[in-house]
Amino acid sequence: MTAPVVESEFERRVGLFIGPRWEKSYRRKFRPFFEDASFVPTWNWAAAFGTEYWFLYRKMYLWFAMFFFLPTVVVQWLWGDAVSFEAITDPANERLRLIVLSVQASTRIAAGGIANWLLFRRASTAVRVVSAQPMGEAESLDFLRRLGGTNRTFTLLLVAVLLVMALLQFIAAGVP
Repeated sequence: MTAPVVESEFERRVGLFIGPRWEKSYRRKFRPFFEDASFVPTWNWAAAFGTEYWFLYRKMYLWFAMFFFLPTVVVQWLWGDAVSFEAITDPANERLRLIVLSVQASTRIAAGGIANWLLFRRASTAVRVVSAQPMGEAESLDFLRRLGGTNRTFTLLLVAVLLVMALLQFIAAGVP
């Protein structure tokens, strides 16, 4: 039989911010951060495999933009020339494909390793800011839930836009 988990008011509020996945997943992942809020690498498979989407889903818009645009900037910088779909698919550009693969793999590993800590930092900041506001307990908890949680709408919108862009690229390239 396991001992019941005793949580502080701060942990309870972080759980409200995180949402339904708190008990099943994030309470365990955040345990090292409650002991010491400094960075400790932990792993998040969802952030590693769906990097941009995970950050958007978790309402971490600045990190979404960084993980969405920065790999392209890095590939452009490393390659030196403009990188296009045609350049990547050209059989003569094996080095470019290796650069793209390396940058994408590095990005995914970085995201998987820091995602939990970034989410914890966002949650703890939100808890502190909301707690400092002059509002009642119920209003404060509701505001915390709305600040946190997830954002399915923008995530699905991004997937739809990227699918349309990919379809347009295939049409423009003459792929049937």
